[in-house]
Amino acid sequence: MLTRQDKKVQIENLTKKINNSYAIIVWGYHGLKATDISLIKAKIKEVEGLDKVYKNRIAKIAFKDASKPEIVDYLKDSSSFLIIPAEKSQALAELYKLIKQFTKGKKDPQIKLKAGYIDNIFYGPKEILEIASLPGKDILLSMLLSALQGNIRNLAVVLTEIAKKEN
Repeated sequence: MLTRQDKKVQIENLTKKINNSYAIIVWGYHGLKATDISLIKAKIKEVEGLDKVYKNRIAKIAFKDASKPEIVDYLKDSSSFLIIPAEKSQALAELYKLIKQFTKGKKDPQIKLKAGYIDNIFYGPKEILEIASLPGKDILLSMLLSALQGNIRNLAVVLTEIAKKEN
């Protein structure tokens, strides 16, 4: 059993993580086996993320202390916290892949994205799911660059043809 001092330290540590992270996502894991949870934690760690379980009471206090109370209503049942330290981390995309893997063909999914903050903006479950399904920032930037290059290439071809006709 945790002492009052231990709880205070946990609240302070979680508040620091909330304030210093690029994103923090709350997700539910009700009904998952311990081996599955360990697998998820390991995969998230591989892509520079941290997944940690805190008691909901401690998390509620920490989020309020961090001036992010909107998420408190989502802290029910079994909750785990995906902490993403940097913008380029692929941890949310990895969690999304794992959610698809574990919920495939099931009516009542065992993993649910509850809510979270990305770059200090609060998102509910639907928005978090949409964001998680997007490719990473690096991939999106390369797609944009490719599209821009295609237009520039086409313009260059047209200008070249016009120049040939004028000569």
